[in-house]
Amino acid sequence: MMPILPTLFVSAALFTALPAFACDEAEKLRLAEEISRLAAKNAWTGVERSYTALLATRCELKFESYWLGSESARFLGKTFEQFERLELAKKIDAQPQVLDSLAAIEGNYGRIDIHGDVRHPPLLTRADMPFAPDQRKSIEWAAQVVTATGSLHGMLPFGDYDVGGVKFAVAAGPDFQPVTVGKVRAAPVAKGEEAGPEQTAGSKGAINYAGPVVLVGPGFLLTAAPEGVEGANGIEVQPDSVRAAGVVAELGAEIGLTYSAPEAGLALVVGYGGGFGGAHTFHQFSGWAAGVLRPGQARIALGPSYQLVAGKGQGIYEAFAQGDADGIAVSGLDYSGYSWGAGVRGSVGYGLLDLDNLRGVVELGSAWHSDGARSFLGFGMTFGIVPAVPRFEQ
Repeated sequence: MMPILPTLFVSAALFTALPAFACDEAEKLRLAEEISRLAAKNAWTGVERSYTALLATRCELKFESYWLGSESARFLGKTFEQFERLELAKKIDAQPQVLDSLAAIEGNYGRIDIHGDVRHPPLLTRADMPFAPDQRKSIEWAAQVVTATGSLHGMLPFGDYDVGGVKFAVAAGPDFQPVTVGKVRAAPVAKGEEAGPEQTAGSKGAINYAGPVVLVGPGFLLTAAPEGVEGANGIEVQPDSVRAAGVVAELGAEIGLTYSAPEAGLALVVGYGGGFGGAHTFHQFSGWAAGVLRPGQARIALGPSYQLVAGKGQGIYEAFAQGDADGIAVSGLDYSGYSWGAGVRGSVGYGLLDLDNLRGVVELGSAWHSDGARSFLGFGMTFGIVPAVPRFEQ
């Protein structure tokens, strides 16, 4: 008979470990519904994220979850993961759509096992990219995995490839084809020259991602009364303090730098801000060079900017009505003109929508500029798209 004390210890250990292996049924149902909802919207990146969370529930999944998980993997180019999920779906219900998808993968993809150095990740390339979108995405995903980890255990479309200077061909077969990538020496040098240091062929470049920045939304402009300016004739035709609501629009591009943590980049943006406040109309045109941080799904941008303002309206700053102008009803005087000056602009946003290589975001932004006589302060809430940051996830 087993001693009582060890028995108690074993029982306690099993009882403690039990929740870690138990199925979270409520979370499983929530995630399964979420996957179906996201799939109906073709938000496949979200489906993939929810499917990964669904696996963490340690529950037995239904056919639909495996099928939609295989579709999200197909959309992202994760062909081997798609194949594995289809096999699991087949065990539950060998529907024609599952069998057709498995046959299509076996008939167009081969298994490959690339081993490289994560410290010097090589580049995976193919000279003649296939026309089929699924196959192109499969190659792009595999290249991203190799760039992030130096290795790949997965599937690629049939054809000829190069990884870090090592050429190989992917063909049909049930076995994984091994490809080892090591360091190679630099190209031969002329006689009398010194050989360069050992280098890794095909190391990844400095650009991690790139894409457009398109944002639009409501804005608010505040400019206080000017300081230290006086007109030659006693009237300086400048508006008094102005508060105006309007619209903000920004258009530009953003590139991400490879060697940064968290992911960082640079953005060049031109913008427009319209302010319409009663008797005042302002049109702001600006250029902005920003440094960008992309931790998680957040986006933080800050940098110098320069703006040109065209404004017109009624009501000049009363303090400038002096001398011959004393006593004039300045509130009825018209003004129009231009102002320009440097400043700083910043924004904080969050990505809410997956759009393949783009991300739908909402951002809060603010800008300050000065032309030497007066300051301009702007606020806005914008909605739009920015480039998605590629992040490798196992």
